[in-house]
Amino acid sequence: MIRSRLHMGYNLIEEPIIRVEQASGAQEAMTLPQVYSALIADQIVHYTALRPHQVFAWHAFLVQVAAMGLEALGWNEPPGDDEIAWTEILRALTPDWSNDEPWSLVTPPDRPALLQAPVSKADLPQYKKEFKNEISTPDALDMLVTAKNHDLKSARMTHSHPDDWLFALVSLQTQEGVMGSGKYGIARMNGGYGSRSYLALRPAEASVGAAFWRDLTVILEKRDILWDTAQTHGFATQQAIPLIWTESWSRGDQPLPLARLHPLFVEMCRRIRLESRDGRLLAQTAGSKHARVAASHLNGDLGDPWTLVELSDPPKSLSITSEGFSYRRLSELIFGSDKRSYRLPLLAEPSEQERTSSAQLVATGIARGQGKTEGFHSQVVDIPPKAISLLAGDRQGIAQRAQERVRRAGEAQGKCLRSSLIVLFQIQNGRNHLNLNDDLTKPWLDRFDHRVDQHFFSELWHSLEMDEEDASHEWDKTLADIARKTLDEASEAAPSLDERRIMAQARARNMLEGALYKHLPNLRRKKVAVEANDEPQ
Repeated sequence: MIRSRLHMGYNLIEEPIIRVEQASGAQEAMTLPQVYSALIADQIVHYTALRPHQVFAWHAFLVQVAAMGLEALGWNEPPGDDEIAWTEILRALTPDWSNDEPWSLVTPPDRPALLQAPVSKADLPQYKKEFKNEISTPDALDMLVTAKNHDLKSARMTHSHPDDWLFALVSLQTQEGVMGSGKYGIARMNGGYGSRSYLALRPAEASVGAAFWRDLTVILEKRDILWDTAQTHGFATQQAIPLIWTESWSRGDQPLPLARLHPLFVEMCRRIRLESRDGRLLAQTAGSKHARVAASHLNGDLGDPWTLVELSDPPKSLSITSEGFSYRRLSELIFGSDKRSYRLPLLAEPSEQERTSSAQLVATGIARGQGKTEGFHSQVVDIPPKAISLLAGDRQGIAQRAQERVRRAGEAQGKCLRSSLIVLFQIQNGRNHLNLNDDLTKPWLDRFDHRVDQHFFSELWHSLEMDEEDASHEWDKTLADIARKTLDEASEAAPSLDERRIMAQARARNMLEGALYKHLPNLRRKKVAVEANDEPQ
């Protein structure tokens, strides 16, 4: 069991343990107040130890803490790059802990530590020092389950730094789901096998500091909207708990009701304690009989400013699938479809000041399944000023155009490219038919999708400057060119006899051209129009 210790360690307010690279190129370890100061001054390029799947969880943590701390002090705007002021903001959230216990990675078990609830004496034996409970590396603590599309392996960080543990803690406690008996997930996801998604605008080519400033100031400006939404979900209207790790948590404790929590509360879904042993950090874990927060009835729809909500009956937060944020999926999330509609989160809506500027839409999250993950997914979409203004108003017109383009891309892929690939592989492999259970076409269809991803939104925004007929022709031409290029690459990649290759290429290309002009009629219409204009007068 955990041994009670008189000392504390790794106090983020006073000890510089967060490693950053600054705009000057210098690398430095900072305290948490120094990080906030550097973000405001736009001096941070990136955090040295932060891994890609942890980026938005850490960003959200910083924004939530800052917004709640400013509110606790009654301040309406950030204090600039004043390190002392940021220290005051952090301590305003933990006035009962004069030694900064809630901001330290290691404290005596009966006191809170960062993202770690206090442990009562009776509960200490539950944190057993057995192999299955003791975690010796931060990547083993992290929420990420090893999967081939992460290119990450677990329990490899044997020479870790305290900020490796910090980022792993934030990642686990604020975006993990159910992982077996006694291991419950966060409240801001739809079910134990859902995922926490992040969807937000940020200034074009935004730095780390600019993205932080944007989200924090928008939340402060729209505080009334946030609180109105919070009241409909049953959050506390006064004496709200912002940091739930300051509350004790025993194995059998009932979940915390939303009526006690701040709407921006930072989550903590697992019972974990860090300790320092022989100069190394280790983690001890214990199960619980209930989730930490009583919110399962809301299906993840807690008014989180980064979480997109599907307007089903009842509403539910978005769960990311293995498809991630492909052009068709992201188009559906932004504009809706015939089958589904969505409510954009607060931070994905452009503010008044942003409606005349370029921006980027960032979508990110980890697709989760039962006891596994299906990839970390991230997409960044550049949005020009005209499109921003449309997104801020009535999106119906642009939504119809987007939906039609998705439909035509599906036809170019499924009815044109796939049929030509089947012909190609049948002839090259000397088969009369292709076994669709071992479909050779899938890698090439995926390649088509990837290329459409690269063009979809940029051409959609560009089409707003064009006549509808010309815009439709240009999109069909783009799809046809992508299909032709993909077929050519498939033709060259597959080994076969030269005479068979030539026949396969010819028949597959004939199949493709016929299918393109059948299913992408704007190609044919444009050709007819050009020929008519070329006739002698």
